[in-house]
Amino acid sequence: MSLPEAIQPDGATHVRYRGRRLVYFGGCDYYRLAHHPKLLKAHTRTAARDGLGTGASRMTTGNHPAHEALETALMHFFGSETATVVGDGYLANIALGQAAKGRFDAAFIDEKAHMSLRDAAQFIGCPVVRYRHCDADDLAKRLSRRRAAKRVLLMSDGVFSASGRIAPLAGLAKRLPRLATLWIDDAHGAGVLGGRLRGTAEQCGLAGRRVIQSIVFSKALGSFGGAILGPRWLRAALLDGNPVVTGSSSLPAGLARAALASLELLRTRPGLAKRLRRNTAFVKDRLLAAGLPAGDPAFPVFSLDCPGKNAAALCYRLLANDIYPSCIRYPTGSEGAFYRFALSSEHTREQLERLIITLSR
Repeated sequence: MSLPEAIQPDGATHVRYRGRRLVYFGGCDYYRLAHHPKLLKAHTRTAARDGLGTGASRMTTGNHPAHEALETALMHFFGSETATVVGDGYLANIALGQAAKGRFDAAFIDEKAHMSLRDAAQFIGCPVVRYRHCDADDLAKRLSRRRAAKRVLLMSDGVFSASGRIAPLAGLAKRLPRLATLWIDDAHGAGVLGGRLRGTAEQCGLAGRRVIQSIVFSKALGSFGGAILGPRWLRAALLDGNPVVTGSSSLPAGLARAALASLELLRTRPGLAKRLRRNTAFVKDRLLAAGLPAGDPAFPVFSLDCPGKNAAALCYRLLANDIYPSCIRYPTGSEGAFYRFALSSEHTREQLERLIITLSR
């Protein structure tokens, strides 16, 4: 498999592709904060003063004040006991898997979980059982075969990025033992879902459950990096010789400051989330009226399967209407090629209507 053709961002909602300026519905920058002046200023100021990288792990000489400030802000924003910042989201899951080793008797993982969750499961040190995608009844069936397991862990994406489907966490949680722990890869839900934008667990009403969240800064927060949100034992395990935390260079301070700026924007400017939800409802209501699949109505992503000649025809229509043709093959190889569309708070009504008309023809 070769790399896809390179594209050049051109403002918040466009890209340059083959010499043309096209409206962009790809990626996962749901508020387009990667282009926001406040984030760019925070990153530039810090990089100019402190350099592009720390050159060391946080457990040696790479622990910067920006990391600790960001962790404090994350705890307040998400309401978690602890927050631990790491270099990126994939590493966050690997570190979490390493930290969880020996703490559970059985783990149950969605069969379509992100590859980083599946890789992390190899470190946990207990039997790992796959259950059918988002199927609470199948989870219950597989749990019934592990009745001796007292310390149970559930592992799932909060939102499945290819389709935008929100995991039915409330239904899954009902099947779990009372003291089970939920590990949610909330890369896409954090900052988008829930009344306080705390993610999928809040959206699904799981307050008070034993929840661990792994999050990334490259989606809703428009920066780069990752973090683990969870109980105090987890923080202690991450700082006690964890290979990822000990052996990898820390997040560049400029990116940490940019993530801090984005949390502040989401906290003080509720209009961002309101616009995103308004745009999502507008597009998905119109797609459903046209008889097209729109995915979960609460999340700003949907995808279309376009086998064979249909894929080429849709590509032509999109380009003819100055829309970037976001046909992708997800790297897991578990799904065929499909068109994936991500809406943002910054897309204009004219751009959204153009997308709807193009897809409805």
